[in-house]
Amino acid sequence: MKNRFNSHTSPSRKAFTLIEMLVVVVIISTLLGIGAQVMKNTTTAQGTDTAASKAESLFAEARSLAKTSGSSTRVVIYKSGGTGENRSKHLRYMGIVGQQQDADGFYLKDGDGNPEFKDQLKARGVQLPPKVFFNANLSGGTDLATMDVKIPGFDLPQECYYYEFNDAGFLFVDPPHPANDPDPVGVFVVQSGKLYPTDDTPKEAKNGSLDVGGFAIWKRGNTTLFRAPSQIPDLSNSEDPKF
Repeated sequence: MKNRFNSHTSPSRKAFTLIEMLVVVVIISTLLGIGAQVMKNTTTAQGTDTAASKAESLFAEARSLAKTSGSSTRVVIYKSGGTGENRSKHLRYMGIVGQQQDADGFYLKDGDGNPEFKDQLKARGVQLPPKVFFNANLSGGTDLATMDVKIPGFDLPQECYYYEFNDAGFLFVDPPHPANDPDPVGVFVVQSGKLYPTDDTPKEAKNGSLDVGGFAIWKRGNTTLFRAPSQIPDLSNSEDPKF
């Protein structure tokens, strides 16, 4: 009787050669490297975008407080370096201070008619994302002034940069900008970088042009986020931003 179940020998498959396997490994490694770099750049860009949005919200809050209270406010940025855990606040911790009041609730001014400010934050401050810092070099619109403010974690008031809103919610600059000036009166810039223990100036990331963000502040105190580094005043397309 014939066996209906004829046995067949399976055709042998040619195995990968060592060279082919090495080529596959190289291709996979290259793709993984490219993917990791893209993710790193995306994460960094998201960090500066998040920082700019967080700071813009704080500016909007300070402006609103000034308008509703009929008194001046300031957005402050800690700049005194520090050591240990406090050092992480350097150029990253921000808050709002208000104008001083007397016993009757009247807002105080000095002999020149300028508002006198409290050295204590009105509420808990905010901190920019890790490895993202305030760039004082590209910020301002006028020379950035400083004041001493009580910052959490310190026994004594610490030096901070500030932006000031008057009682109408307008950004205060000295000297005032011309009425027909089309440029913003203030600029706030953040940039990714690294802070070393022996230097209070952060070091820029290698791909600096992708690691910067911020917003313009107009005369009336409203803000506009920068959509590209080229929109930042004093920053040309041919150079990376510097702290």
